[in-house]
Amino acid sequence: MNNNNKKLFLIDAYPLIYQSYYAYIHNPLFTSKGLNTSPIINFTYFLMNTLNNEKPSYMATIFDSRKGTSFRKEEYDKYKAHRKKTPEAIFIAIPYIIKILKTFKISFFYAPNGYEADDFIGTIAKKAENKGYIIYIVTLDKDFFQLITENIKVYIPPFKGNTKKIFGIEEIKKKFGVNHPRQVIDLWSMMGDSSDNIPGLPGIGIKNAIRFIQKYGSIEKLLNSTHDLNGKIKKNIEKNKDLGLLYKKLITIVTNIPLFSFHEEKFYVKKPNWHSIKKIFGELEFIRLLKKAHEYYKYKNN
Repeated sequence: MNNNNKKLFLIDAYPLIYQSYYAYIHNPLFTSKGLNTSPIINFTYFLMNTLNNEKPSYMATIFDSRKGTSFRKEEYDKYKAHRKKTPEAIFIAIPYIIKILKTFKISFFYAPNGYEADDFIGTIAKKAENKGYIIYIVTLDKDFFQLITENIKVYIPPFKGNTKKIFGIEEIKKKFGVNHPRQVIDLWSMMGDSSDNIPGLPGIGIKNAIRFIQKYGSIEKLLNSTHDLNGKIKKNIEKNKDLGLLYKKLITIVTNIPLFSFHEEKFYVKKPNWHSIKKIFGELEFIRLLKKAHEYYKYKNN
C-alpha cells in the first residue's frame, strides 16, 4: 500500500451532533413533514466537507456506548453531572445519521460499555499508529489534544465561517506552553476542566498551572514538591493531593481498551450508492448538501 494512502480519519460523533443541534437552537430546521433536522445538518456538512476535501481512504465514526456509564462516573459521581439531559431531537436524529454513514459506506462503532467514545478513538488511533497510519481525529473536543504525536493529529472541521484547523505537536506546545501534548493532562488536572465538571486544584488558574507545568513537568512532581511553595496555595495543594491524582485519571484518555484489534479493512471507505444517497437526502430535504454528495460520488466512481 502506498504510504500516502495510509491516512485514517476518526470522527468524534457526539460533539459534532450537539454543536449542530445548538447552532440552530433559536431557529430549528424542520422538514415539510415536521422532522427536526438541526442535529443532522451540520454533522452531514462536516462529513461532506471532510470527504470532499480530504478524500480519505480510511474513516470511521465513533459514538459513545449505548448502555451503561463510564468508569469515570463510577469513580467520581460529579463527573459531567452538570450536563443537561440529551434533547429528544438528538435521540431521533441518531438513526438518520447512521443511515447516512451506511449510505456513504463509512464504518461506525459504539464505545464498549464502561468506556467513552474518547477512549475508543484513543485506542483505535494508537493501534493504527503502530501499523504506520497517520490519524486525524475529527472533533470539536479539546480533550484529544493529549493524544497528539507525530502521527496523530486533531482535525477541527470548519464551522461558523472558520476554516479547518489541524493541531500537531508544535501547535499544542505554542498554544498551552507545554513541552509535549501529554502535559495538557497535567495542566487540566491542576486548573480543572469545566466541560467535564472537574474543578481542579483550588486556587490554581491557568497562569499558575502553566508555571507549574514548566517548572515541574507533571502534577505528580508538583504534589511531591510542595515544600517549594508557601502560603494558601501550598495548603490548598497539600490538602487536595488525592483529588489532583483522581482528576488526572479522569482526564486521561484510555488508549488500550482490552480485546480490541485494529483491522484496516473495517475502516476502508467503499464507493457510495447514489440511489441511497438521493433517497435519504431527499427525505431530509438536504438540497444543497446533495450537490456536495454528488461531487463526492463522482470522485469515488472515477
